[in-house]
Amino acid sequence: MRIKTIIIANIAEAFEDTINKISNPKKKRDRILIEHNLCDRTLLWEGDNKVVITPYQISQDIFSINKSALGFKNVQNLFPAKINISLSDAVVMDNELFGKLCCLIKDNPGVRIAPYCVTEKFVLLIKRLKEKKLKFSVLEMPNEKSRWLVSYLDSKIGSRIEIGRIKNIHDNVPSGIMCKNKEDAIKVILWFFENNRSCVLKANFGESGWGTVFIKKEDFRDNKEVTEYVKKEFKTDSIWSNELILVEEYKKPSKKLSSGSPSSELFLTEKGVKITYLCDQVLGVKGDFLGVALGKKMFDRKIASELRRISLQVGKKFWKLGYRGFFDIDFILSNSNIPYIIETNMRRTGGTHVYDVAKELFGSNWEKRCFVMSQDSFHYGDKNFEEKIIVDKMKKIMYPIEGKKEGVIISIINKWKPTIGFIIISDSNKKALKIYNKMLKIWAIKN
Repeated sequence: MRIKTIIIANIAEAFEDTINKISNPKKKRDRILIEHNLCDRTLLWEGDNKVVITPYQISQDIFSINKSALGFKNVQNLFPAKINISLSDAVVMDNELFGKLCCLIKDNPGVRIAPYCVTEKFVLLIKRLKEKKLKFSVLEMPNEKSRWLVSYLDSKIGSRIEIGRIKNIHDNVPSGIMCKNKEDAIKVILWFFENNRSCVLKANFGESGWGTVFIKKEDFRDNKEVTEYVKKEFKTDSIWSNELILVEEYKKPSKKLSSGSPSSELFLTEKGVKITYLCDQVLGVKGDFLGVALGKKMFDRKIASELRRISLQVGKKFWKLGYRGFFDIDFILSNSNIPYIIETNMRRTGGTHVYDVAKELFGSNWEKRCFVMSQDSFHYGDKNFEEKIIVDKMKKIMYPIEGKKEGVIISIINKWKPTIGFIIISDSNKKALKIYNKMLKIWAIKN
């Protein structure tokens, strides 16, 4: 059967520059593993008839169970013998794997190669494949003159500059100050505090909550406390080293959504701009990304319409600049229902696999037929269990429960920590939460 897609799950590689700034070897290794650990969920991208190249082998029990649950007939998983940060590098350096990749393309002319993110290392991998005169496509690849856009628009400051040039969405961008160093950032933070305003400290290339610090005015008594708190953060996290910093006005999120932080994902090709889905993000107390919720009755119609309007405006702007591929827009929804753009991320997102599963199981009308929620880092206890034990404990609530289109799909099994990722599928929010509560009971976790 013909292979339609070859996925390059280069997740850690997307953050290589930031990871390389971590001076502590253990912290650096831990950060690499955090990113590589997400590779299990890439099995759920792009439907059937594909090869998924990952940093490590996808958990075998999850591979077989999810193939069956989603009806995949033609899926392979390949991985390099050695891996550091860059998967693209590892593929090129592994002669056996690179040879297999070349053979796959030769046997499936015109196959699409689809990365997590277009990086300099991925571009070099594509260059090597083109030197072999192989026939394939990369829909996500900006033309050579526009590749700088990936890094520029992925930065907090670059995206803010370009979005600020869109005339009819000025009111949807919080006020913010760009700072050249940590000293200037502290001065701006104190200006917000002295004016009785909360703010958010953002590293220019932060991701998934890493490099984001909330400075809420009610949490501090005076300037000294604020300064000490910020200086401690600067000292303990290398992400602030040699970085431009954004200090942005804090917008209190609406309580009408679980997090008050909706997000949209878009896909830009030569044909134009497409919104793939809208979701509500599930965030931790520090603003760290945990998962998403999407589907039936997710948003009020007016809010959904406004999110789509703003997203299309941003998408068209980025498309005209020359960007191609996936990206998402994260918002904060205020109590007055105004969506404020918080950032853009120029890559596939933490909800891509959730959307792909919903679309695979329920078709193009998925948004009216199902409710889906996910989490990528569910901590189930104090010690690691083998894959088979995890699956056995969860079997009563695994998708499909009694043949119905509902239940849990395990998306990730962490190889190093007692943590899993999951997707819960049902036809309503209430039923999904009931399944979630059953999962908490299975693991003896109090809600």
